[in-house]
Amino acid sequence: MPSVEVSVVQNPGASSAQVVPDVKKIVARMEQENPGLHFEVAYDNAHFVGILFDNVWHELGIAVLLTALAVLFFLGEWRGTLIAMITLPTSLALAVLMMVPFHMTFNSGTLIGLLLSIGRLVDDSIIDIHAVERHLKMGKDPKTATIDGIAEVRVAVIASTLMIVVALMPTLFSGGITALMFIELVWPLIFDLLASMLVSFTLTALLCAKFLRPESARDADRRHPVLRYLYVVLDPFQRFLTRMEAGYGRAIGWMLRHRFVNFARVVATVVVGCTFYYFIGSEMMPLADVGQANGFLEMAPGTSYAETERAVGKLEKIMLKHPELEKASIEIGAESMFESWTPFYTGYQMPQVSGAAMMLTFSDKDTRKKTIFQVMDAIQKEAMATIPGIRRLQIKEMGSDVMATAAAPIHVNIYGPDLAQLDRLGAQVKAVADKTPDLFQPATTWSMALPDYRVRVDARRAQEVGLSPASISEQAYYALRGGLTREYYRQPNLRQNTILVRYEESQRATAGDLENLYVTTPDGRQIPLKSVATVERHVAPTVIEHDGLRRVIGVTGYYRIGSLPSMDAVMNLLTNSYAGNKRLGIAPVNFPSGYGMEVRGDMTQMMDSFRRMLSGFVLALALMYLVLVIQFRGFLQPLQMLASLPLELAGVFLALFIAHQSFSTVSILGIIVLTGMDITTAVLLIDLIMKYRDRGVPRDEAIRRACPERLRPILMTAGITLVVMLPVAIAPKTGLDAYQPLATAVVGGLLVGTVLSLFDIPIMHTYVDDFIRWLNKTFLNRDWEWQVTDADVMPGEPTSGEPTSEEKP
Repeated sequence: MPSVEVSVVQNPGASSAQVVPDVKKIVARMEQENPGLHFEVAYDNAHFVGILFDNVWHELGIAVLLTALAVLFFLGEWRGTLIAMITLPTSLALAVLMMVPFHMTFNSGTLIGLLLSIGRLVDDSIIDIHAVERHLKMGKDPKTATIDGIAEVRVAVIASTLMIVVALMPTLFSGGITALMFIELVWPLIFDLLASMLVSFTLTALLCAKFLRPESARDADRRHPVLRYLYVVLDPFQRFLTRMEAGYGRAIGWMLRHRFVNFARVVATVVVGCTFYYFIGSEMMPLADVGQANGFLEMAPGTSYAETERAVGKLEKIMLKHPELEKASIEIGAESMFESWTPFYTGYQMPQVSGAAMMLTFSDKDTRKKTIFQVMDAIQKEAMATIPGIRRLQIKEMGSDVMATAAAPIHVNIYGPDLAQLDRLGAQVKAVADKTPDLFQPATTWSMALPDYRVRVDARRAQEVGLSPASISEQAYYALRGGLTREYYRQPNLRQNTILVRYEESQRATAGDLENLYVTTPDGRQIPLKSVATVERHVAPTVIEHDGLRRVIGVTGYYRIGSLPSMDAVMNLLTNSYAGNKRLGIAPVNFPSGYGMEVRGDMTQMMDSFRRMLSGFVLALALMYLVLVIQFRGFLQPLQMLASLPLELAGVFLALFIAHQSFSTVSILGIIVLTGMDITTAVLLIDLIMKYRDRGVPRDEAIRRACPERLRPILMTAGITLVVMLPVAIAPKTGLDAYQPLATAVVGGLLVGTVLSLFDIPIMHTYVDDFIRWLNKTFLNRDWEWQVTDADVMPGEPTSGEPTSEEKP
């Protein structure tokens, strides 16, 4: 249906969820005041935002529920679970409060950041609660147990929190598209971490001292008529964890006697796991089905507006065959911003009448059987096959990230000096793209086929009648395109009006009509244009593109979920263009001297993003190392805590391979977050091992004692993060699918990194300890012994290696 398009753009900082309802109210009032006027919403950004908000809040609710269940089963005690669940919303509220000075609002980025941090909101409190529980089992009263327990893990909690914070900080200042993509996601993560640490040292401590009960008083809970049924379920799991701790202790003892076996296992895991990187492919941002798409239709150059309109009508009929499509808005032609500055701007001209832009809205993916990509490709394929005169039809999904409106992800530029030669090379590379697997909707960015009529002025004849070439071209242009009169005010409403003056359409349709146009001489005579000039027909490029001061023609295309990712697809296009492919029947393209092909699109964006994120990751490692040096007062001990990083990478690549996902900037962000989490495991283990050694316990015995004690909080923190991330990794809702690789990376890295680090970190501690002993013996000519001071003794603990009350038979 013909219509006039009106776009409403919100002010910076405004919320579309608030602006759109207000606009709809105004539109409804205008319809009432103007009978016969009807508004149809073609594109509504609040529609997607509403779906995203609903899905994120739904996932937040599930994450909180799963977190509560995980805490309940691991702690095996309802009071500790209640404390953890009280601290979770408190930490979340404090994090939201921290967002206020930064003028941050609830949007897709901040909400997803809050969702990803749910698992971390209770980690610090869980570590505190577990430490207090351990001291309660020693026979201490709740207040003393709280003071001693939290003091025992204070360094570990601070270090583990700072690890993730310093890991994320470089991402905020990396610049480029990377910072734009992740700044609103990373800040909420950092605020959540700081809020969790602050709450763990204040509210958690207060609640532990008030609500936790000594071990002797807990039998009453098991005799409670209601709670006893809860313990029927919890106690078997607690016995399972106890057996796991005992088995872990025996396994650590065996590893200490066979350290080379552990070393070989680590090397094999890293080598085998990292080889999966070569099988997963790379892309800038994961594709996301958010139910919205935009596209561009380009007819053959020279196609009239009427012909374009008929083609658009046929395209709309094809679209209506697909029930998954709810709305379609198509705009024919485009107003040239440069033409509007000329003295002959009409207000009605459309220099690109052979083109049309479209905006498509689909139903939510949970309510349809086909993906947005299947529908888009079906529309494009049928239109190209049935509608004559189409030069290019490309339809692109609109993702949920900052790359949503970017150009085609697969893009190569062919450069050279001659436009005609570029057009021929572009057609050849486009033919290669047509035969390259997993490359969809290939097209060139322009063609050398635009009808071009050039007026060659006879300078001698023009001079005889007193006309200059500039005056002749100006009058011819005015006659064809027209011009506006001065403004005048029309009664009775005094509305401002102008009149468009130009030749009738029948008088400006052919080259002969152009020759018969009249031009006015300085003495007022009117003579036909053909008396002072000739009209020649040529073909010209639809547009002249430059890249790096060189003329170029682009070949673009798209990829799909389940196909080769964009990086691999564009590399295949390059290889097939330069070397050919006999299996696919592709002959190599012969590039003359001075001509070549360069990659643009996702490839260049990703190379820049990878460089920035890699630099940030190296800086993050350096900052984490400095924090560990300060916390543990040494330069060699922190190195052993970084030993788990290769293991996490093996888990990440393995998980991405199993999930058929690609390596992307989102995956790298997952690795950065995961790095801080994995070092938390190392910090918890090494911190307690060193405390035992400070008490005079021999090294191997300290490892055998500390590791089983730290097993439960490590499994709790990792397990809670896993249960929160699994729904996003396996079946993400609309708006969250772009972050699926992040969740997959965290899940895979935690599963592999945490499990293997439980053995790797203690054994690495022995190697570092042996190295320190060797350095002292070789260069200082003395044996190095662990020095014990009163300041190193844990609060409430014996000052020697004698067993504690819970270790005595």
